[in-house]
Parts: sequence; structure tokens; C-alpha cells
Amino acid sequence: MSISRTSEPKVEPICIGVERILPRIEKSAGVKKPEIFRACMMDVVDRAHRMARQGPASLKRTRRVRQLVCKLQKELTDNPDLSQHLEHVQHLEHVSKHWELEYSGSLLAAPKVSNLADALSQTVSALHWLERMKEKRRPGKWEERVRKEFVNGLLDTTYAAGGDLGVNRRNGRGSLVDAVNLLKPHLPELFQHGLSAYTLRTLKEAWLKIRKK
Repeated sequence: MSISRTSEPKVEPICIGVERILPRIEKSAGVKKPEIFRACMMDVVDRAHRMARQGPASLKRTRRVRQLVCKLQKELTDNPDLSQHLEHVQHLEHVSKHWELEYSGSLLAAPKVSNLADALSQTVSALHWLERMKEKRRPGKWEERVRKEFVNGLLDTTYAAGGDLGVNRRNGRGSLVDAVNLLKPHLPELFQHGLSAYTLRTLKEAWLKIRKK
């Protein structure tokens, strides 16, 4: 994982630091499946670092790419024979790789055949979302997004592992506040501010509303 890399040999790899504090978070959250929690949390932390490195600059040319994908969609819709041939070729490639793996005795699974039309549709939707986020972003908006994604990932992972993290409305304390404070030293610079107890409580309430739907 990328979070384990470091150019400074004297600095402890981030993954080791995170692994050391996860048992404390598990205990306060009442996690029942620690193996799931630890595996998923490493991915959540890794994603936070990747998003922080990318920044808003990574959203350049989204409109141009979306237009090209839409054009490809139209061409395939206007030419159904071509679309069918592409799906057929993709299927043949899948079968060929499957037999190669079986013949070689490899334990690797052959790649799944994806529906080209669905893949293009999902790509257009994702690009449209990125385009809107780029056009509407305000100073610090990207940082807010990264922090929100991280907290949601933390809450999702804890829930999946049979635990729960929260914030006390009266005193602003709680297991969610403690967990974020423990993880902060191992997160990007933008996490060193902007995650107050009030913000965490607001994010938790929004997360709960989504889960109830």
C-alpha cells in the first residue's frame, strides 16, 4: 500500500503507526470483527493520502473527457453491430485468458467481462460529478471533501466491523472524536484542522440519515 512508503528511513512508516493505534479505537468503538476493521481502515487512511495528494488540480479537462466518452456512447448507439462485435471480442478475450490461467495452473482469477454500455454510462456519471465539484468548489472545498470522505469511511468501516463511533452532544467528547485525534498524526496536513467535535457530530448525523434511507 502506498501509505507504507517513506523516503526518510528514520521516519516510521504510516501503516505501522496506524496499526499500533487501531486496537485502542476498536476497544472504544466496541468492534466485534477486528480483522475486518484493521484491513479496511488501512484502505481508508491510504485513500485519504491519495486524495490529499491529488487535490483539485486532478480535475482538469473533465469536461473534455466527458464529451469524448459521450461521443463514443453515441457512436456505439448508432452502430449496434459494432457494439455487439466489441462485446463479443471482449468475451473471447475473457475466455482466452481463462484457459491460459487454467493451463498454466495459476491461482489467479480471470478478469470478469463487464458490460461496455454500463461502463461508459458509469464513466459519464462520474465525470459529470467531478466536473460539478470542480466548477462549484470554493477555497478549502477540496479539503472539506477529503475530510468528509475519510470520516464516512471510518464510520462505514466501524459499522461493518460491528462497532460504533459517536460524539456526545453535551460535552463534545466521544469515541469518534478520540478516534480522529488518534489518527491525525498519521493523516495528511489538511487533517490537522477543520475536524472539530461539532463538525464530527454533524458528519455523523448526516451519515446516519444516509444509512436510514
